[in-house]
Amino acid sequence: MDKNTITFVGKNEQLFTRTPITEITPKLTLIVPETHNAILLKDGQMLQTLSSGKYLISKFVDIKTEADSEIEVLFMSKTAKLKLLWGSSQKFLLFDSFVGENYHVGMSGDFEVQIGDPRKSYLYLVGVSSDLTADTLQERLMSNVVSSVESAASEFVEQNNVQFNKLSLYKKEIAAKALSAIGKKLINEYGIAVFSFNIANVIIDEDDLKRLTSDYKSFTKKDETKTNQQFCKNCGAKLQDGARFCSMCGEKVTSTKICEECSTENSGESEFCSNCGAKLK
Repeated sequence: MDKNTITFVGKNEQLFTRTPITEITPKLTLIVPETHNAILLKDGQMLQTLSSGKYLISKFVDIKTEADSEIEVLFMSKTAKLKLLWGSSQKFLLFDSFVGENYHVGMSGDFEVQIGDPRKSYLYLVGVSSDLTADTLQERLMSNVVSSVESAASEFVEQNNVQFNKLSLYKKEIAAKALSAIGKKLINEYGIAVFSFNIANVIIDEDDLKRLTSDYKSFTKKDETKTNQQFCKNCGAKLQDGARFCSMCGEKVTSTKICEECSTENSGESEFCSNCGAKLK
């Protein structure tokens, strides 16, 4: 490489690369490739942010008065992405409107990021670091990610009346809602752009799951009993109390009794359940 030329030398998968300038000459030229932005630093402070192109360093640094300063170039990748893992260290609360109870749930997954705002990323993430590893970045971003997921899950469950036993079916919808909030928060606070967000696991607290399952079965039995007694079996129309024929289709209403113990349907004349033998009301 020409001693009067500074350009990017490193791995494309790195978010940034530091290149110190040991000697400043009038012809010293910085070449920024299409794949990167560059931040020119003097004694740790930003002098200039440069897009792809060719620049004389002497335009930004006074060779005579600043020759003893520590000058370096920070190449910030436009294309490098890191896939990070996330997970809630503690389960958060959701509310099931069907049974009217709270329950604790934990979630985890992964997301992909890259540098979106070079200056902000330098100020709030990079600083004097020589590298920005996935582990370091995960640690810095985790609280923001988890809080956004918690809010997104809570809002989605409430707005769509999602029952606890169907929560896993809506991982993609909740992830999409979380991505929107996380993307705005991370670009505003750290200059980090989020390109994908995934919820891989949904784990409901074991004790809560047992309690909710029991309550759900109880509510379902009551609901089934009520439903079978109110609607026509032929067309589904709602029946009036004591009706002998359906007012919509004319179907004869067959009197039935639903067992409160096992939910089995019995004929209206039955006094005991044909399935479990319990007395019918």
